[in-house]
Amino acid sequence: MELLLEPYNIIKFLHIIMAGLWLGMDMGVYTAGMRVRDPSLSIETRSAMGKISGFLDMGPRSAVVILLTLGITMTSIGGYGFVGEYATDLALSAAIVGLVWLAGIWHQYWVDHPNLGEERPEAHVTFQKYFRNIDLCMRAIITGALAVIAIWSLVGDGPILATWLSVKMIIFALIISCGVGIRVYIPQTRHAITEIFKNGSSPEREAALGLNKFRLLLFVKCIWALVALVIWISVTKF
Repeated sequence: MELLLEPYNIIKFLHIIMAGLWLGMDMGVYTAGMRVRDPSLSIETRSAMGKISGFLDMGPRSAVVILLTLGITMTSIGGYGFVGEYATDLALSAAIVGLVWLAGIWHQYWVDHPNLGEERPEAHVTFQKYFRNIDLCMRAIITGALAVIAIWSLVGDGPILATWLSVKMIIFALIISCGVGIRVYIPQTRHAITEIFKNGSSPEREAALGLNKFRLLLFVKCIWALVALVIWISVTKF
């Protein structure tokens, strides 16, 4: 029983759950998103699929933050890295930043998905205009930090002691990069969908919706493959 309740095992369990949740819900986003793009469906059906897709997307978006936070703590507790005197402070700081970041992400969902006929307060909308930029900057910084720390640990005397974990960090940096790539094309796609929902379907509007479809799907499928690879590395610890 004591083994089951050890902090490392609990965090490891949550880590695995979040990885599976990410992959499963991301596939749900893809499936619902394809229905949104289907011009043979009614506007009402496509709108409903859009709401489902938006909610399911919160799984992967939340998982990135949670996995980063849990990963830092698990790395230290497991003795795979970050074993200096700063380890506790690092884990605590990561947890605080992660919670604040997660709150901002869910606030963004709340602002972007009001009930029919409702409008969110202007102060919340304004805050999210700034938070979107902060969110992207954080992802860019974390991507760079993960890559630098991992490469430093592989070729020098960096803080990560396990080779497999350094490789995993590089792959995770690539995953976040793909997510940033998706966000580059999201505004155009969202605008096209809004036009269809407001003014109805037309060949021009459907063409606008399909402009960056290939690029978006490429990023999405790369994320699936990379998440599966991260899970495999975590299990095998080569």
